[in-house]
Amino acid sequence: MIRLRMTRLLFIAFLLFNGIPDGRAQDPFTAYLSSIPAIVSTISVVNSGSGTAAITTKKFTFSSRDGVNTVYGIMCYPQQAGTYPGILMLHGGGSNAEGMLGYAQSFAARGYVTLTIDQPGICGTGKTPYSSGPWKGKPAGEGPRFVVTPTPAASTLADAGIANLQAFNLLRSQPNVNPARMGIMGSSWGGYGTTLLSGLLGDKVTAAYAHFGCGYYDKGSFWTNIIQGLSAHDRQVWLTAFDAGRRAGNMRAAYFIESPSNDTYFWPEAVRATIDASGSEVKNLVITPNLNHVIAANSDVMKNSYFDYYLKNTGSPFGKITISNVAVQADGSQRITMHVSLPEGVNAAAVKLYYSEPAASWQVRKWTGTDAVAAGNNTFTAVIPAAVAARNPDFYAYMTDSRNISVSGYMRKLTTL
Repeated sequence: MIRLRMTRLLFIAFLLFNGIPDGRAQDPFTAYLSSIPAIVSTISVVNSGSGTAAITTKKFTFSSRDGVNTVYGIMCYPQQAGTYPGILMLHGGGSNAEGMLGYAQSFAARGYVTLTIDQPGICGTGKTPYSSGPWKGKPAGEGPRFVVTPTPAASTLADAGIANLQAFNLLRSQPNVNPARMGIMGSSWGGYGTTLLSGLLGDKVTAAYAHFGCGYYDKGSFWTNIIQGLSAHDRQVWLTAFDAGRRAGNMRAAYFIESPSNDTYFWPEAVRATIDASGSEVKNLVITPNLNHVIAANSDVMKNSYFDYYLKNTGSPFGKITISNVAVQADGSQRITMHVSLPEGVNAAAVKLYYSEPAASWQVRKWTGTDAVAAGNNTFTAVIPAAVAARNPDFYAYMTDSRNISVSGYMRKLTTL
């Protein structure tokens, strides 16, 4: 028995020394899943607003990754005593905590405790005077995010993910926060972080809202070629440690993605794979037509309604729209039947079918929208013209309801039906 144990220990040591993935030893996040960081300094505390919208904005730094990094954060909360839902807000690449201040304060005025931070390795190094660490001395751009030697801990995505985990736990531990009502939202790399954290934290997260941020970068994204350029070993290590889609199976939060149809960074293949992989019982999306890495005009209305429902139990859930049938017409056109599900008291204000012919890239696609016709029993129909249908278009169903909330179905290709 002793000989067997020694053999196993030597084998694990061999794996680690040679950089061969061992999930338990190499996961850079395991040690921080419940870590609450220490506050290093308080920079300012400012009160603003009046009445029930009166809030406090606290700017501070905390120690992250066992003191390796110092991270700047902004926490906003209602001045009125009570217990409130918490939302962690994650900025996109090159931005910083200050860039999320408007969101943090507006949600606080509506009865949330919010926290946003400079994400190490994601934020712009020139706009983060209170944040520090070795990540600041690394080259700008994507390169350091895809370094996994000698271990995944070398990636700056480890710095970001660990800081985000600790920020979430710090927010959740506040005496004015209900730990059973926690949300995460973010854009771009912040949307990636929203997806990653929701997978890592499981049932600690109640609701997650990602603006064009997902996983499965290898299936279709701005980073696909970078990942393919890694050695087979390093590629597998990166995908296992950092791909948010591979973590999504542990997700339990209600999960929503805003996905621009022409996004440069997060392509439909990756979005679909991430949603499919999510372990959430409630998951939904909107594909916003002819937009590229831009937040939809009704996005603020949607986020407010989304978090109010899941974190405050007020309002009603988002609707859903699905394609229930595709039928070839005598003239070669395709008749698409869509089914709409909406909560009581909410109506479909507009139902459309969007379609696009194949092109050199998603970014140059032109999406044509056609109004659907009500056919009774919550169904609508629209037609793809024969000339377009012959060219194997992609298409999807899209609905905006009477609350100005938009959802869509999965993008589909006509020839695969």
